[in-house]
Amino acid sequence: MVLVGLKGYRGYPGGFRAYRKAFPTVELSWWHRAGDPKTIARLKALAPPGFRFSVFGHKHLTFRPSGEERRVLRRFLRRFKAFGEKRGAVRLLVPEVDLEAFGAWLDLLEEVEGELGRVPIAFQAPEALRGPIRKRGYALVNEEGGPFLYLLDPERVPEEGEGFAYFTNPPPGPTLIAEVDPD
Repeated sequence: MVLVGLKGYRGYPGGFRAYRKAFPTVELSWWHRAGDPKTIARLKALAPPGFRFSVFGHKHLTFRPSGEERRVLRRFLRRFKAFGEKRGAVRLLVPEVDLEAFGAWLDLLEEVEGELGRVPIAFQAPEALRGPIRKRGYALVNEEGGPFLYLLDPERVPEEGEGFAYFTNPPPGPTLIAEVDPD
């Protein structure tokens, strides 16, 4: 099943308490910084069973291997894992980077995941980098055929498949909004 939600809940009438009753998932922006542990714990406690938190980030990732990159990546993924059973997926926006350096960065990512455990990651990347991403078994944003779907503002939500669809604005029609347990 593809869970449907919005890119963020801020501005949603009634805040997260109302949002969680209308949608089964949300994409949080961790572009500027990873979520605060207290905020993660609060959101996790407020979310009903089955709710999933996905995150988008992180501007401090360079996608070039280094000790500092390892530190930022480990902190980012550790915070994401704090959502526990309510984790959705991570979306990473990759800029144009050297293919060889990016391959070494993917090695670094796999090392970090080896330490922390693998998490579902969907890459939003230039065409030149998509081949290595596919070969490593990661998902690509708005592309079917990966380990899961991660769709942004799709024209339609597939009836089959596993993953997430996030909209900038509420999607049209009640059929896209899944029912969730309000408590």
